[in-house]
Amino acid sequence: MDLFKKVDIALLTVIKEYLGDNYEENSRLANSIKFVIPPSQTDSDYSTNVAMVFAKVLRKNPNIIAQELALKIEELDFVHKVDVINGYINITFKDSIWEDFLADINIEKNNFGNGEKKGKVLLEFISANPTGPLHVGHCRGAILGLALSNLMTKAGYDVTKEYYINDYGIQINTLLKSIQFRYNQLCGKDVNKEVPEGCYPGDYLIDYAKEIFVEHGNKFVNASEKEFYDNFKKPAVNAMMKIITTGLKLLGLEYDSFVSESDIVSAGKIEKAIDCLKSKKFKVLNDDGQEEIVDIIYSGKLDAPIGGSANEEEQEESRFSDEKQTLFKSTLFGDDKDRVVLRSDGTPTYFASDIAYHKDKYDRGYNTMINLFGADHGGYVKRITSAVDAISDKQAKLEVELMQMVSLEKNGVPFKMSKRKGTFVLLTDVAQSIDVDELKLFMLSKSPDTQMTFDLVKVKEKSKDNLVYYIQYAYARTNSLLNNFKTKFGYDYQFDANDLNGFISKSPKLIKELTVFMAKYPSVIALSAEKRAPHMVIDYLKEFAAMFHSIWSANIKLVDTENQAYTKSVMAFTMCVQNIIENALNCMGIKPKKQLIKNA
Repeated sequence: MDLFKKVDIALLTVIKEYLGDNYEENSRLANSIKFVIPPSQTDSDYSTNVAMVFAKVLRKNPNIIAQELALKIEELDFVHKVDVINGYINITFKDSIWEDFLADINIEKNNFGNGEKKGKVLLEFISANPTGPLHVGHCRGAILGLALSNLMTKAGYDVTKEYYINDYGIQINTLLKSIQFRYNQLCGKDVNKEVPEGCYPGDYLIDYAKEIFVEHGNKFVNASEKEFYDNFKKPAVNAMMKIITTGLKLLGLEYDSFVSESDIVSAGKIEKAIDCLKSKKFKVLNDDGQEEIVDIIYSGKLDAPIGGSANEEEQEESRFSDEKQTLFKSTLFGDDKDRVVLRSDGTPTYFASDIAYHKDKYDRGYNTMINLFGADHGGYVKRITSAVDAISDKQAKLEVELMQMVSLEKNGVPFKMSKRKGTFVLLTDVAQSIDVDELKLFMLSKSPDTQMTFDLVKVKEKSKDNLVYYIQYAYARTNSLLNNFKTKFGYDYQFDANDLNGFISKSPKLIKELTVFMAKYPSVIALSAEKRAPHMVIDYLKEFAAMFHSIWSANIKLVDTENQAYTKSVMAFTMCVQNIIENALNCMGIKPKKQLIKNA
């Protein structure tokens, strides 16, 4: 149950009735009406500024409006009293509404905070080239993608997690050359040669080359590059994807869908996408202010990028720059320049493949698409969002979230975990070296556009400065309280809604404040899903854990052997705290810990 949403609807109904036509006629003012939780010193649960917002329209003193509205609000069945202070209407709810709310948390459990059904969303993330294992740089994207998928699903969206397999182009040619070199060495050819420049050096390719040798012997030792490619391209990509998906499973991530770039190409979808764009016309105003119709696809030349780029997508635009190419007029959609889709020799660019892939998404019924990109792809965002606007006539929306890199340290010193596999640290090495849930909680603790440094030692420290420990410790404490009840009374506590009757009135103020904070949870889920920001849930958990821990600082008695009835009500409340933490952690793809074990 979203308590505040229910309250908002009831209050807004009263306000609309009071304002009459003035509400509809002043919609912009109506949007300024706020319902907020006031400071605790007001001793009220809720407050609204409506009297001040409409004072000028009604030509009344805000206090008079507030007093008149207060009389009507007091008639609502959940309201205990209403006070007017400086034009603000401060509302105190009946204790019973809070007790019913706490009962609902324990009844709904992991369903608490679920949103109403919304539309389809395609969430594409990682989509690394299938040329080898994922490195630590992919950790953040994997963890963020999984959490965002869970979060949006909880908020009511129908989310599909998709991996785009870039199995077409230069990288795959290089992969096959690298495997062929390792295979030839196993067959006794080029044994003493170094890995050719440009080829991939990883030992994982030796492992795959051995599989080919075991199955085929030296049958392909003298094969041409083309013959080797034709025979082993698909199985090699499958083998690399198996390595990738095995690593992702260590993080608890499994995709709902995989789409192959090769399949996009072989199905002629690039040509179909370009033909689709060719069929579209766009109206613009010329220099004379007259309306003019222009083509979205045209033949022309582009200048080479100034200063070059680290991205292959950017680099390829400088190729054949002295010859006419087929261009997409992305400047019509806010891009800073037009983009190449077909080179002068007619071959498609990476961008053309991406247009076809995103058209494929749209053709599958996805009007909301989210891509998680590394920050180094920032320059690519506008062109691909422009393409989606053009393909869908702006009926579909592509959102691109950019993520900064994460660096690894050990006690403040830059750390390399894998020397044998090249210059990068493998995702599997990290996932097998520390608690994966600790890794997830840390990675989700900040906005993805924030740079992070992950210290493998500090994440295991047991202190309030360690966010991971602090939140998990709060959950462990709820289990400790329930175990303490069993020790004192000889049986496991089983929730009964009747145990909460009268609980709020006889509890310390801090318990009420925690209850109010729990009521914020559904709106936190909804807002963080809307903003695509899982870190907002972690921020909520951090504050919630701090409030729960403060109970011990306040020396509040939670288990009273002389008063079993009161202790039962505390256990019912404790289960609410437990359910909120478990609910939020599950939403992030993190398993809550019933107890914390000291590190060896």
